[in-house]
Amino acid sequence: MSHLDNRPASDRQQRVLQAACALFLRDGYRVSMGAVAREAGVSKQTVYAHFENKDTLFHAAVEQLVLPLHASLSPERRGLSATLMALAQAHQTHVMDQENVALGRMLIAEAPRFPAAARTFFRTASETVATRLSSCMAEAMENGEMRREDPDTAAELFLSMLHGLEGDRRLFGLRARGPKAQDDWARHAVTVFMHAYDILPDGRTRTNKKPGKGTEFS
Repeated sequence: MSHLDNRPASDRQQRVLQAACALFLRDGYRVSMGAVAREAGVSKQTVYAHFENKDTLFHAAVEQLVLPLHASLSPERRGLSATLMALAQAHQTHVMDQENVALGRMLIAEAPRFPAAARTFFRTASETVATRLSSCMAEAMENGEMRREDPDTAAELFLSMLHGLEGDRRLFGLRARGPKAQDDWARHAVTVFMHAYDILPDGRTRTNKKPGKGTEFS
C-alpha cells in the first residue's frame, strides 16, 4: 500500500511505521524486522502482514516523512502561485525537521552498503515531488498561466531555489537559518521564480501578451 494515497493506516500499522522511523534514524538501514516488531510492541507476523519486507517498510517510512510535501501539491489547489507558496512552506518545514536531517545523514553513511535504500529515499522524497510539480507547471503553461518552457527543468529549478544551501548546512551540523530567515528565503524564492517565468499572482488577470512574449525573459 502506498501511503501517498492518504488512506488511513490501522493503529498497528501506524505503530509499526513509527517504530521503523525511530529505528532507521537511530540504527541505520541494518535494522531487522524483528527489532521493529519489538519496538512497536507487536509480533513479527504483524509486521510482515502489513509490509512484505524491509524495503517495503523503509519506502513506507520515507513516504510518511514526505507526506506534507505531497499535500502541498494536492489537486484542490487551483492557483499556481498558491501552490508554489504552499510547497515552499512545506519544504521549509521539511528542511528544518531534525528527523529528515538525521535520515539524510544516515543514508549518506549507509549508501555504499545499501544503495537500494538511498535510491528509494531519492525517488520517494525528491523525484516524485519534482514529477508532480512538473505536471502542475505543464498544465499552467498549457493554460497560459506561465511562460512555456520545459516543465521538468522549471520544477527542478524551483526546488533547487527552495533548497539553497540550507539543507547542507543542517546536514553537516553548521549554523543554520532561524525560522524567520528561512521563511523569508522561501518567499523570496517564490517571488523570483514567478518573475522569471512570468507567473501572475492568483486572481490577477493577464492583460498583456502571452507569458514570455515581449518581456525581458522571452
